[in-house]
Amino acid sequence: MEQGISQDFSNANKAAEASHEAAQAANPLWERFKDATMERLETVERAVRSLLEANLDEETRREAEREAHKLAGSAAVFGFAKSSSIAREIELTLRSMSPAGPEQARRISEMASALRRELEGPPLAPPPPAAALTDDSPLLLIVDDDPELAQRLTMEAAAKGIRAVGAHALADARSFLSRERPDVVLLDLSFPEDQGSGFTFLKELVRGETPLPVMVLTASDTFLDRVEVARLGGRSFLPKSLPAAQILDHVCFFLAQRQLSEARILAVDDDPAILAALQGLLDSKGYLITTLEDPLRFWETLEEAAPDLLILDMDMPHISGVELCRTVRNDARWCMLPVLFLTANTDAAAVQRVFAAGADDFVGKPMIGPELMARVANRLERMQLYRSRADTDDLTGIANRRKSSEVLNNYLRLARRHGQPLSLALIDLDYFKQVNDRHGHAAGDVVLRRVGQVLKQSFRSEDIVTRWGGEEFVVGMYTMRRNDGVQRLADVLETFRTEEFKDSEGRPFHITFSSGVAQYPDDGADLHSLYLAADKALYSAKRFGRNRVIPSGWNPAGDEAGIVDVVLVDDDNTASDQILQALETRGYRAERFQDGQEALRKLGGSDPYLQTRVLLLDGDFSGAAGLADLFARNSRPMRTRVILYNSPSERREGPVPVEAGVFDYLTKPVSVPVLLQRIRRAFDA
Repeated sequence: MEQGISQDFSNANKAAEASHEAAQAANPLWERFKDATMERLETVERAVRSLLEANLDEETRREAEREAHKLAGSAAVFGFAKSSSIAREIELTLRSMSPAGPEQARRISEMASALRRELEGPPLAPPPPAAALTDDSPLLLIVDDDPELAQRLTMEAAAKGIRAVGAHALADARSFLSRERPDVVLLDLSFPEDQGSGFTFLKELVRGETPLPVMVLTASDTFLDRVEVARLGGRSFLPKSLPAAQILDHVCFFLAQRQLSEARILAVDDDPAILAALQGLLDSKGYLITTLEDPLRFWETLEEAAPDLLILDMDMPHISGVELCRTVRNDARWCMLPVLFLTANTDAAAVQRVFAAGADDFVGKPMIGPELMARVANRLERMQLYRSRADTDDLTGIANRRKSSEVLNNYLRLARRHGQPLSLALIDLDYFKQVNDRHGHAAGDVVLRRVGQVLKQSFRSEDIVTRWGGEEFVVGMYTMRRNDGVQRLADVLETFRTEEFKDSEGRPFHITFSSGVAQYPDDGADLHSLYLAADKALYSAKRFGRNRVIPSGWNPAGDEAGIVDVVLVDDDNTASDQILQALETRGYRAERFQDGQEALRKLGGSDPYLQTRVLLLDGDFSGAAGLADLFARNSRPMRTRVILYNSPSERREGPVPVEAGVFDYLTKPVSVPVLLQRIRRAFDA
């Protein structure tokens, strides 16, 4: 009984805190919208005076009804809950009277007076703001007396970016919890009798002074156990028969649910006070909200905001919320978007209309903060559950083809509207069939998961990283140009080729990938044509050696015979090999000479055997000055940028001064990333 009282008291405290949070978010808006609110009240009062004088015309009555409707919807969010109910009653009375008698006129006059008294009083004062809480990287506590399983789960968690700690006894778990607070606990229910009951520990975690979210992992899969876990407050019931990767997928999904505060919400209402109130309420929970007063701008705003939830007012000028909802449901891209209505009309006919249009839920005006927050969170959680099943590749955890096609087509529409580039990269693992044949499909799955993780970590959050099937991956980079995309993928490739994998027998192996990159609108105006262009570049990468990234339009022979991108003149084989590999990885056509005199013979003369756009020149041997001077003259058939590097001691008194036609200068040892940056700058000059 005492525990039940304590629980009721806790629930009451939570409700009070939620109410205070809503008031705190809404209260600062009162000063901003006080004048507009009082003007609406004056409109209502003018209609009441006309009514008392028996000369209320239809236009004045309708105007007063509209303003009372808006007061009913917005007053509560400023801390005037009673005012909203009074305004709602005034609205209904103005709507139903035909004509009004003296008693009805006196009644509505009294309501208007009461409304003014309420609005002229102080709104609910917000409490002091609570301290902001921040979490570190996700921490998982695994409580299981099976060390082998705990170790597998720990490794799988690390692969998914989750820090995991194993406790093999309940006493160890209690000791850990006295020092740290995990984000989630994964608990086995079966422990030796001398340790205690897993159910008792579950109750201790969930209903203690600082409750923790607990996911149950157990070999017992009886219905009664499931009911007891739900009764005690467990968040998930997972059988131990699941693979470790799937168990961690459930953990990841739970952690993602905790980040729903970052969800995007679009709110459409012709009342700016309502929108401002929504902004305050939802901002206070960390939601990313876009507001819109004009429903005629709905579609372009919908595509720009790409919301996870849509909040609609029912009655708006030009286009009603019901019509907007039907329009959304008719579109294949947005038909599954959760739609929540805000409406002061909560009679059966109005409710039937919104649900017939395809609404998922509705909140009556006046808007109550805690109720709205609960309904928003509920809809977002359901949508995230659906998306996690429909949009995610089961093996790698990144987006699947269906989801990426939707995002990429949306990016293409935005790129077309705003004149922005978009790069599409097609990635294919080299000799992946041999990995499966030699090392087993389990090792192949490890490789695929790792590719997904590396790609996801290497690109911006707004980029879309996806597995299209088999060993084929696609990356969409909005606002990124093709050459920048090539550089980014080449950096990923250089990192990935150093990773060592091991099969079940401990045999190590390495793997690389090939990639082709295309750009909108240069290579295609739609997703299909961009894919074909990237696929053609990928084929070139495969054909000419694999283990490289090639831009669309790449030609191994150059635009014409005898033309290359880069000529390297250096007698240091080790340094030259590193530079050439970096150039080939990025699709540059390159030639190397070990002797400056030979390079001078091939590149010199009025009709040279070879032409180049960039010359990388080691200035420490003879012939360097002649080569630099050769490209300084404007009579050359092709403009060549010279990048010179030599020993630090030679920089001050080097054989080739910058004035001799050198575009850029580096000292040894040459940093390959810096050199690549200078080459790109030379190409852009």
